[in-house]
Amino acid sequence: MKSLILSLLVVFIVSLGSRAQIPSFQSIPPHLERIEQAPGSTILGTTFFYKGRRLNSPFSMEVPMLELNDPVANRHFKQFRTWTTVGRLTGLASVAYVLFNRTPNQQTRRAVYFGSLVASVGFTMLSNYQVNKAVRRYNAVVGTPRVGLMMMPTEYNATVVGVGMVVPFRGE
Repeated sequence: MKSLILSLLVVFIVSLGSRAQIPSFQSIPPHLERIEQAPGSTILGTTFFYKGRRLNSPFSMEVPMLELNDPVANRHFKQFRTWTTVGRLTGLASVAYVLFNRTPNQQTRRAVYFGSLVASVGFTMLSNYQVNKAVRRYNAVVGTPRVGLMMMPTEYNATVVGVGMVVPFRGE
């Protein structure tokens, strides 16, 4: 009985030391790993690595983000997708203007072209900012130490209590 109380006390103290912003009841799939960013990445573009493999685009992170099922990371990732779509549609504005306006003057054409270019770059920066926030949140949740408690009956009418802790290791 004393060992059970001591085990529960250890679990309670360790759970107090975890980050307050991440709910301790959140189930994190064990196969999820951190998403790494390449050095020198900026808001104009970031190269991501997952499980040692370079991702071709930030859209490749959708599966781990959805598996984590963290509302904050999912919200930032959805905002990333929205801003990316808006940026791409804005880039098409100049093409649509040239195709559908039969008599465009040179000054208006330049204004539409440069305006859509500036808006497209701005939306790209917003989308990259949102995906970076989603990755930071994802890494904070996945990198949180996890504590588990297990109770299992034995064949001799006794109960075995086990406490485990997973602490992510970041080797340099």
